[in-house]
Amino acid sequence: MNRPIPLVAAAFLVAAANAHAEPPIEALTADAVKAADEAWAQAEIHGDHAHLAWLLADGYASVSAAGKATTKAQLVEGARKRGDSPATAKMFKEWKDKHPSHADVRIVGDTAILTWVSDEPAAASRIDSSDIFVYRDGHWHAVYSQHASIASTP
Repeated sequence: MNRPIPLVAAAFLVAAANAHAEPPIEALTADAVKAADEAWAQAEIHGDHAHLAWLLADGYASVSAAGKATTKAQLVEGARKRGDSPATAKMFKEWKDKHPSHADVRIVGDTAILTWVSDEPAAASRIDSSDIFVYRDGHWHAVYSQHASIASTP
């Protein structure tokens, strides 16, 4: 007698394993760092806490322009609670529209510094934020972020 159930079960197990597999190996390039940063933003917008937990290195910290530190655990939990959020997507878009900038990436060995530089001519400070990434096991992982306050000159 033909028993398709074990084959179907095996197919489901393979599909489930592939659904949680690591992304493909990333290049050791500025474009790959920018792609990791964009994936990070999308994970924040869509509440993908599993991707954030994977992308942010253990010990990750983000320091705001006011000096407030936020940990990896806080970011991951915030994304989990928020879920896929149109309000967060709107906030990201509005902020980016009001603060035009471009990414500048410098790579030294297995470390990359991604700096968001303001394109606003009247900005008192041209640096908005910097993210430090390390390349481990074929992937870029964020280890630290520092944010600045961009204000127009008087």
